[in-house]
Amino acid sequence: MIITYVGIFLWAMVKFLFAPFTALLAIPEITWIQNYILCVSAGLLSATIFYNSSVFLINRTQDRRARKGIVKKKFTRRNKIIIKTKNSIGLWGLALLTASFISIPLGSLITAKFYRHEKRTIYIIYLCIIVLGAVLTSISYLLKP
Repeated sequence: MIITYVGIFLWAMVKFLFAPFTALLAIPEITWIQNYILCVSAGLLSATIFYNSSVFLINRTQDRRARKGIVKKKFTRRNKIIIKTKNSIGLWGLALLTASFISIPLGSLITAKFYRHEKRTIYIIYLCIIVLGAVLTSISYLLKP
């Protein structure tokens, strides 16, 4: 039984959107609060690990490039599309996408790339995970067969 909980925890760390539904299917006797705590704690741990690792690696890479005198690439069409998307959805939109459609590891990396200098970034990701976790867990129990 503990292996099932660990599996759901690891699944929630990677793909948070489907974790409450998977937990309910794998463990039919799980309560709403247990499901919520399991999924949200995994999401928060994943966001913390991947966001802080991304910030560290990005800063380290930029320092190394500055020391070696490597010039950044020119502004390309792809970069233009990325910046336009970033400016249109903003930090809140990116944090919401991180918690929902994009996986938490990838979303944390993208958010760290663009918003690592803002102190509130990780807290906004946490808030989106907490709120979306309640919504997804509630929906999973409403759709319970």
